Amino acid sequence: MAKSKNMFMALLMTVLFAGSTFLVGCGGGVSEEQMQQLNDLKAEVESLQSQVNAKQNEKSQLERQVADKDAKIRQYLNDIDAVKKRCP
Repeated sequence: MAKSKNMFMALLMTVLFAGSTFLVGCGGGVSEEQMQQLNDLKAEVESLQSQVNAKQNEKSQLERQVADKDAKIRQYLNDIDAVKKRCP
């Protein structure tokens, strides 16, 4: 009984191994059309990534401009307060 069970397991493992190699081996690889689609997608991703980087740079420049203008406004308000204190 144990011998037949071991033999059955060995046979099952052999069939599974052979079946898996058969399925993997029959894939046929990637077609030329699929490679072209992949290359097109890679190019699109690179293009979109460069657009994202450009927009991030633009955003940081705009944030710096806003910060500069806020600083000027604060300075003007301080100057106005100083003038009001000196002139009754």
